[in-house]
Amino acid sequence: YYGDNGKYPDGLDLLVSKKYLRSLPLDPITDSSATWVIIRPDVPEKGGVFDVKSGAAGKAVDGSAYADW
Repeated sequence: YYGDNGKYPDGLDLLVSKKYLRSLPLDPITDSSATWVIIRPDVPEKGGVFDVKSGAAGKAVDGSAYADW
């Protein structure tokens, strides 16, 4: 998306409506597409979604928090 538009998408739904994704993928931990936590770019003018991570609560087997992944 960034390569085509020179900025990141303003929201995840834009990736679907512009056909970059067929649908939002499921968070593999929560099994839901509604729990993604959006990581915004350092420069707000570059858009709204730089990356995503799981919004799952709890910890993995190794003791690390899912929120840190």
